[in-house]
Amino acid sequence: MTINPQTYAVIGTSEGALALAAELRLAGRRVILSDREARRDTIEQLIAARGLEVDSRIESFVSGQQQVLVTGIEVTGDLAFAATMADVIIVMTPQTAYEELLCAFVGGLRDDQIILLSPGGLGGSLLVSRLAANTGAKGILVGQTASMPIGGRSTSPNALRIVSKKRSLPVGVFPARRTQELLDRLKSDFPQLSPTMNALECGLASAAPGLHPIPMIMNAARIEANGPYIYDGYEITPTVARVIEAVDAEWQSIQRAVGAKVRTFSDLLEESYGVTGQNFYEVVHNVPAYRQVKSPPNLGYRYLSEDVPTQLVPAIALARSLGVKTPLLEATVFFANAMHGCDYWKSGWSLEKLGLAGVEVDTISTLLSNGHT
Repeated sequence: MTINPQTYAVIGTSEGALALAAELRLAGRRVILSDREARRDTIEQLIAARGLEVDSRIESFVSGQQQVLVTGIEVTGDLAFAATMADVIIVMTPQTAYEELLCAFVGGLRDDQIILLSPGGLGGSLLVSRLAANTGAKGILVGQTASMPIGGRSTSPNALRIVSKKRSLPVGVFPARRTQELLDRLKSDFPQLSPTMNALECGLASAAPGLHPIPMIMNAARIEANGPYIYDGYEITPTVARVIEAVDAEWQSIQRAVGAKVRTFSDLLEESYGVTGQNFYEVVHNVPAYRQVKSPPNLGYRYLSEDVPTQLVPAIALARSLGVKTPLLEATVFFANAMHGCDYWKSGWSLEKLGLAGVEVDTISTLLSNGHT
């Protein structure tokens, strides 16, 4: 296997992170896999394993459909070591862990590196760029994708089935003037990256606000009683789909207000998976990767605990600053607060945390293009 001089650190041990680490290794790259202390048991299991057993069911995965033992992935619990050795750090942990991770990376970040958040929530690259600068890496290149590039399903602690790969993956960079630099450095391994105008447009180019919280809330009783169980299309019924379409209309209003490209949730699924349909219900049920998958195991799952504080809360804060009404998005946050017994308005990403507090609408694009000065 020929090794490309570019070294990747994949931070995270979710199914999507393991799938991406496996593909990069199959492509001949040096890959270092690491995760937070909370995932220590998973890291130890992977260290003890002889490799990752991969069952690819899709042709677009490196080497196509195959069953293969992927060896040579370096697994470590030392986040600082992984960061120090990498040219590209791909963060695939919960977005709520970014501050914890940047503390662990102290001393390991350099101006010549890339940090790619996959996905990055709404404005994650702005947050991480500021945190990295505080560690001394003021010139580091920070990008974010709108979603995970590859979908995997675990069949054992060190085995997974590859079920999907995005045909098109929106990416945003902060500052946006460095977008082409990121594309040039990653194009050989990520040709599916589709540049957006800036990091906010990328954060808004996600269907997760429709796919994740609404179906969880509207199917809460079954999830709490029976989760996890097997379902299709996020268990989105025609009625749930109509609610999602109403939320989508609010999401599009935010896109327009910041001058972003307007994409409906259906548009995003069509771009990612090449599916079509007359409405959102048909589109979501035509995605092969959404068939016969496990539901959330409980109501504390990341579809609420991550997406609400790092996507919905900053989106609503941005909307309020721009005079855009978002009653259904706000109701979703209030429901999540009541369900989890917490206050995501306080713990979620504020405009202050993203460096956008007090920024006028006519200067947002300049800040996103040039960065903080």
